[in-house]
Amino acid sequence: MNTIKLFVLGLIAIFSFYSCSDDEDDNWQEIPNTEITPVSKNNNVIYEVNIRNYSAEGNFKGLEKDLPRLKELGVDILWLMPIHPVGEKNKIGTKGSPYSIKDYKAINPDYGTDTDLKSLIATAHASGIKIWFDWVANHTAWDHVWVGNHLNFYASKNGVRPYSPENWSDVIQLDYKNADMRAEMIDAMKYWVESFDIDGYRCDAATYIPLSFWHEARTEIDKVKEITWLCEGDNASYMQVFDYDYAWSFNTALNDFGKTNNISNLVSECNKLFSNNAYTNKGRMIYLTNHDLNAYDGTESTRYGKNVLPLTVLSFTIYDMPLIYNGQEIGMDKVMGLFDVVPVVWTPVNNTYNDLFKKLTQLKRTQPALEDGTNRGVLKVYPTNNEDIFVYSRKRGTNEVITMLNLTDHSIKFKFSNTTPLGTFRDYLKGGNQDFSLQTEIELPANGYSIYVK
Repeated sequence: MNTIKLFVLGLIAIFSFYSCSDDEDDNWQEIPNTEITPVSKNNNVIYEVNIRNYSAEGNFKGLEKDLPRLKELGVDILWLMPIHPVGEKNKIGTKGSPYSIKDYKAINPDYGTDTDLKSLIATAHASGIKIWFDWVANHTAWDHVWVGNHLNFYASKNGVRPYSPENWSDVIQLDYKNADMRAEMIDAMKYWVESFDIDGYRCDAATYIPLSFWHEARTEIDKVKEITWLCEGDNASYMQVFDYDYAWSFNTALNDFGKTNNISNLVSECNKLFSNNAYTNKGRMIYLTNHDLNAYDGTESTRYGKNVLPLTVLSFTIYDMPLIYNGQEIGMDKVMGLFDVVPVVWTPVNNTYNDLFKKLTQLKRTQPALEDGTNRGVLKVYPTNNEDIFVYSRKRGTNEVITMLNLTDHSIKFKFSNTTPLGTFRDYLKGGNQDFSLQTEIELPANGYSIYVK
């Protein structure tokens, strides 16, 4: 589908999304996520899946069965954590880490067959959802198929070959000075693009690997299909190759806020996120949690307390592509770890969370001001007469999204100071229209949030 057609469909979605009768504002209706086409390729929502924990089946079929729900949730991209066989030697836990790869060209038999995976991908594509693989290029399992015949593919340290990097005892470090190893790695990456038609790679520990390798890999894979590349890292120089990276430092700031509740520091970090010119034409992934954070730092509730929901709103509206980690959308408060089968608990569903996530994905996918990268809507922080309130705008052209956050445990009434948003805005979560002036008094409940759209 070409860019012009996508843009037109997006405009239709926006018009339908905010349509109401001339006489009765209550007739305003939203359209379901299943009928929304993102206004651009940079208005997507990404969703991370741990296959072994996602469903009762713990396999590709269990995920495929749930694709209609994910479509309704508003997911555009499914990032599958590594789908390969896990090493047995020196494994941790009962199942071992998915990031301890035994064979780059094989599928973990616990997850299903080639046919099962192709069915999942084809069904996802038919519903407009892209599939990204998690690629672990820095290291392999101790019993990877290369160890027997290609020990020279592995690096040495203090005369020892192979060795475990970063005290990760279940894996061993590859040697990127070895041209043959690099060629084999690229060949394996091409295999999944050619044979399974995947749409992107999330590249694990990407900045541990020489940038020159990623240049080679992308050049070769682009000859097969132009896919999207996500770098696990926040080294701006890697954006020569990658389309997105992790905004790790911003997530660290969010975690720090969870400990200190220092709102002025949070505002400063949001401004800093926007002031990094290295990302003018590239995107970043914004998140409250992922598999690493959940496993090692605890749940969102542990890290953010009662501010989970206002910070969720922030993660969808402050900057670029928001990530949902499986179970996050239903308010699941559970550490799942990485080394055992610890299933997502899908019931009961916290409808406050689930309904909000659906509204936020609709917002991200329909508002030009929330686009990533080149057309990123500018950020403006609106001063108020209460320092515990954070109000900011994302604006592009005539489209503006105003977010208001109360990051305290008590209700607050406040007014704008010096300047206000101009024009008539739609109260996105509650309905109704709103004009703002310096006399307008607004009230937000404890840990509350509002969104206004023009």
